[in-house]
Amino acid sequence: MPVLESCWSPCIWASNVKTGSKVIAFYTAAMSIILITFIVYQMLGGDSTQLWNPLFEADVRGSLQIFGIIFIIILLLLFAFSILMVVGINIWMRGLMLPWMITFGTIIIFQFIFGLWLMGGYYIYLDATFAAFINFLWMAYNIYCWLCVLSQYQIILEMQSPNIEILVEY
Repeated sequence: MPVLESCWSPCIWASNVKTGSKVIAFYTAAMSIILITFIVYQMLGGDSTQLWNPLFEADVRGSLQIFGIIFIIILLLLFAFSILMVVGINIWMRGLMLPWMITFGTIIIFQFIFGLWLMGGYYIYLDATFAAFINFLWMAYNIYCWLCVLSQYQIILEMQSPNIEILVEY
């Protein structure tokens, strides 16, 4: 039985999780493009001095380049997996949804750890605590999106499961 029947959030309104999952794929693809653009801007010398930035304490010539490339690779994979997820939903192949679910789940875990890092390392600054609060709100929204896709996965799983009844007693 699916976790959610419909996808109703502040940004996505869909009466079923199939449509909601497709919109979530668009959301994650767009988010990936925006974040890749922001990371490339920082890697080319742009401002990365905001406390809420995951690359805040990275050296512009060293660790920022390394972690920036890692983030870009993960976001490019998320973009590709978003397209793959829409294909999987359209042809009812749940295996094509798994890469997106794993990658997005990993990003949610990173968001949680980053929020804890902000609160633990910079709790004396009110803006860092507020940034952690906003991060946790965004993480909660991403968890809801992940649950919507999980529900579509469960629907496809249920539809593909064979319904075999054995009428002969042993």
